[in-house]
Amino acid sequence: MLNKRDVQLDAEENASGQESVWRSVYNLMRCPSSSCHLGPHCWQDPHGKKHYGLRSHHVKRLISFVEKGAPLQSHEDVPDNFREELYMEERHRFESQQSENNKMIGTPGSCHPINIHFNGMQSSPQSETSNTAAASAMLLAPNDQVIDDLNITGLRDEAVRDYSAWHEANVKDYNLKAQFRQICNVALANGLDLKLIYEDLDPSFFIDKGIMVGIARQFVRDIG
Repeated sequence: MLNKRDVQLDAEENASGQESVWRSVYNLMRCPSSSCHLGPHCWQDPHGKKHYGLRSHHVKRLISFVEKGAPLQSHEDVPDNFREELYMEERHRFESQQSENNKMIGTPGSCHPINIHFNGMQSSPQSETSNTAAASAMLLAPNDQVIDDLNITGLRDEAVRDYSAWHEANVKDYNLKAQFRQICNVALANGLDLKLIYEDLDPSFFIDKGIMVGIARQFVRDIG
C-alpha cells in the first residue's frame, strides 16, 4: 500500500511539477531524532523542543490544513488549536498514569497507617484532618494590607493575562504552561480580576473547573 501511494504521489508530482502535499507534510513531521521513541512522526514544540507523537489522524489534519491554503513550512507553522490538542492529550496521558500509580500505591498491604504523636499525645484521624485544614486556611489567609497595597495599573483583564504569562515563564513543562493558560481563561470567562481572586483565596473554584490542584493554589497564592 505504501509503495502504491508513493507511485501515485510521484505521478501527481510529475504532473504538477510540485511536491505532493501529503509527501511534504509527512516529510516535515518525520522525527529526525534517533533517541525519540514516540513514533516515526512528531511535532517538536519550537519553544521547549519537546516532542509530541503524531498518529495518522494528526497528520491527516495537518494535510487538510495545508490543502485549505495555510502555510506549513516548519513546526512553527503548526496552528495553535492543534498544539492545544496535543498538550491536552499529553496531560490526559500524564493524569491517567498518575491515577494508575496511585491505585498501585493504594493497594491493600502496600502501605501502613502512620500515627503521629505531639507532646506525648496520639492524634486521631479526625484531628489530623482538622489540623491540616486549619493550617491550609492560615497559609491562604489574605493579608488586608497586601490587598490594599495591590496597585495593579492598566486594564484588569490584561493584568490577569500578564500574571498568567509570568507563571507560565516560571515552568518548563508544557503541560503546566497549558494549565496556566487554561486557568487564565477560566478567570476571564468568569469576570475575575486579580484583586477578586486574591480576596476570595478559593483555589477550589478553579479545581472544580478542571485545573490541577497545584496550579490553582499557585495562581491564587502568588498574587500578593
